[in-house]
Amino acid sequence: MPDFSALNNTWQVAGQAAWTHTFSSNTLNEVTAGQSRVEGVLGSGAKDYTVPSISVNGINADGGQAYGVGFAQGDFIQHNWHWRDVLTHVKGAHTLKFGYEGWYGDDVEPFQGPWSQPKFAFDNLLKLAQDAPTNESGIMYNPQTGTQQLWNWDAAARTFGLFVEDTWKARKNLTLTLGLRYDDSGNPWSKSDATVFGNFYYGTGTSKQEQIANGYAKPTKNALLHSVDNLWSPRAGFAWDPTGNGDWVVRGGWGLYANWLTSANVQEEFRGSPPGLVLASFTTGTSTPPIFQLGTSNKPPFGFTFPTFQGGLDTKGGKVGGNFAIGAINPLLKSPWADIWSLSVQRRLTRDLAATVGYSGSHSWNIVGNGNSIGNVSYGVDINVVPGDLIAHESLVRTGLNTSFGSIAYADNDRYGNYHAIYFDVRGRFSRGFIDASYTRSSSKDDGLAYPTPDNPGQYYGPSVFDVPNRVSLSWNYSISGLNHGKGASGRVTGGWGLSGTTVFQSGYPFTAANFNGFAPICEDTSTGAPACPSPANPAVGLQSYSGDYNADGNNLDYPDATSYKQLSGNKAWLAGAVPKSNFAIPAFGQEGNEKPMQFRGPNFFETNTNIYKDTPITERINFQIRFEFFNLFNRANYANVDTNIPDGSFGAATGSHEPRFWQLGGKLSF
Repeated sequence: MPDFSALNNTWQVAGQAAWTHTFSSNTLNEVTAGQSRVEGVLGSGAKDYTVPSISVNGINADGGQAYGVGFAQGDFIQHNWHWRDVLTHVKGAHTLKFGYEGWYGDDVEPFQGPWSQPKFAFDNLLKLAQDAPTNESGIMYNPQTGTQQLWNWDAAARTFGLFVEDTWKARKNLTLTLGLRYDDSGNPWSKSDATVFGNFYYGTGTSKQEQIANGYAKPTKNALLHSVDNLWSPRAGFAWDPTGNGDWVVRGGWGLYANWLTSANVQEEFRGSPPGLVLASFTTGTSTPPIFQLGTSNKPPFGFTFPTFQGGLDTKGGKVGGNFAIGAINPLLKSPWADIWSLSVQRRLTRDLAATVGYSGSHSWNIVGNGNSIGNVSYGVDINVVPGDLIAHESLVRTGLNTSFGSIAYADNDRYGNYHAIYFDVRGRFSRGFIDASYTRSSSKDDGLAYPTPDNPGQYYGPSVFDVPNRVSLSWNYSISGLNHGKGASGRVTGGWGLSGTTVFQSGYPFTAANFNGFAPICEDTSTGAPACPSPANPAVGLQSYSGDYNADGNNLDYPDATSYKQLSGNKAWLAGAVPKSNFAIPAFGQEGNEKPMQFRGPNFFETNTNIYKDTPITERINFQIRFEFFNLFNRANYANVDTNIPDGSFGAATGSHEPRFWQLGGKLSF
């Protein structure tokens, strides 16, 4: 459908300037300033934007669009300015550094097109032919006035830091480094009236649940109540040669590090949340059904006719009868912190070989909940949940603690993590090549993800999503001088050849078997003609075998009871399913299961890449290299994307894989 064919263009303009000034033989100042502008326009250049975005069940099973441009003319722009000044002064055995750095950035998103082109869902192709959509969504409305409004996001933030460092040559064989840094991570702010930071604030109450129930949302100029500042970070390190002849080196260090939550991490929480603009949804069979029509213009809002949306906010800042989801962040947010330490011993074995053994570790606290889930820029977990909600109210619509909102994805400093690793490394450099082999044994644990309940995340402390207990890596390079030391015709033919490559083996990442299905109850009366299930006349008494949401809180992330954590070994086991379903059982009605998170291991990874190359000098200053590169040389099947949803037929099986063996031929001219 060429009329829907669109471009996704991106541009970046960047520049940097540096100035170095020598005041004297022992004093030097370095100034650096940089700027970048990044812009991307999705869904641009199509011929026709008057056809809305249409999805049809059974045609696009992945849930994507079937017709229309989709994210039409979605423009995003980011500006970044960064500057840094470092003064270095050498006094005796001390090298002193004093520095300052600052940053300013903004996030500009004139998404007028994407959020004014309706998105329609149809049950099947016949319903599309009958112009009978099930649902219409994707339109931004002002929840206070009920008017359709074009989206235009404009937010900014700034940070700065100061530091001092002393590198002290205490002895001929001992160097000490001491440092102290101060940071202010800033407080993002709105730059326009259309950019509404509508944060959620806890209300009064003697328990956390009461405070959530009485909580409210209100717009603020800044994302937080104060800047995340007064961040003091000391660091110390040493390097020591105990014998003084270079055969041994002992290195170690410790530092306290504040983790900057970027402006995106903070202000992304508020998009689409009342009292800011909201994405309304309209369903067939209600008083405001979808309006399925073509537009009349190729410019936002494209000339569509939009359903009527009733404006008005309640006393808590929620949309009356809207049940809209809201993102929020603790307005007194703290900086995540990490203690990081390391110690290593290096020993020269021969003139060309050296071996190292080392240990590194860290302890992190004040981590933001759901902050280490890969790919997220918006953190938080849903705090507006009540176990048994769907059972107690005898309906399939959850009520929650706070009835003014749907889910409340709240980001808070309530998580922690630990990392420990010991590593061994042997490396050597020879006249015609090098080799480097290492092994790392490590453990990373935290409670940083989203779990079946937002309460007491410490009960889910376990392996991190990126935990890799074992990793072996090998890299090498060897070149051949050729006959006659590379001279003459025979030397040019036989010389310049080389072989290089890498080999990596690592353990599989951990995962949790869970149930992501919705609540599917068994009701008291299952006879023909029985009252609706569930209802006051026919309450729920159990769960269907395919049901999820075991505790019936409306949050479809639930753990079963685990009877075993055994899984099949062998790489081919991932084709049919390496984790048996017999490991799990449905918990008691209305209860969460006892499974511990991250107790299963996904497919391991093993790959060897090699490169055969030939350097041929054309003249004294010009060289031509031809390369034969082989990736995944042994064509090892490295499986990925394990299905972790227990009710699925493919549960426990890998649904994807990394690259198979392939090769490429290349040439490079150097002069």
